[in-house]
Amino acid sequence: MTTEHFKHILELYAKSKGYELSPFADKIINRTLDVCEGKCPCDMSRGFCPCGEHQKEIEEMGHCHCNLFLKKKD
Repeated sequence: MTTEHFKHILELYAKSKGYELSPFADKIINRTLDVCEGKCPCDMSRGFCPCGEHQKEIEEMGHCHCNLFLKKKD
């Protein structure tokens, strides 16, 4: 999967959930694909990105642990 394709998928996902991608999304996406083989860049044991913990983190902190997804500002 190319970086552009993965980013597009994540943008669609973020929009559907009321999130937005961070200004650092390109760097995080590159790490996710190149180093983590598509798994969560925070902790690869969490599974594939977006991991199962991101929604809880966004609600609690306003962003997921790796800062890929941000709670959309009104």
